[in-house]
Amino acid sequence: MGNAAVVRRYIEAAERFDAEAAFGLIHPDVRFHELPNAIRPKGGVDDMAAMVAGMRRAATGTVLRAQRYAIGEVIEAGDRVVVLARWEGTLAMPIGRLQAGEAMVAHLCMVFRLVEGRIIEQRNYDCYEDFAA
Repeated sequence: MGNAAVVRRYIEAAERFDAEAAFGLIHPDVRFHELPNAIRPKGGVDDMAAMVAGMRRAATGTVLRAQRYAIGEVIEAGDRVVVLARWEGTLAMPIGRLQAGEAMVAHLCMVFRLVEGRIIEQRNYDCYEDFAA
């Protein structure tokens, strides 16, 4: 399976909140870099344990009922895969001016690096549409 296919399978698993399927595609030494955005203003770097905890928390449905990644463009270059996508999360609770049942939207650029067919690095540049109250 090529690197772009691995990344697509990972995004599909994340969309379903399927931690086991997603983390079967990730290297144990993975680092997830989230650049500053409206949800995580200071950004941050997560390891595998933090990623697993985050996906399991998301699967509870407390904040999101569902999410969808509409993949626009995928560019594969050696060990790197760049994905441009639109993300929509159906809220389970109000956030800012958005009510439960409404969609929060972000425009994403995700840059992945793979080693031996597994994701070892992910950098997210998430641009959220305004949801402030």
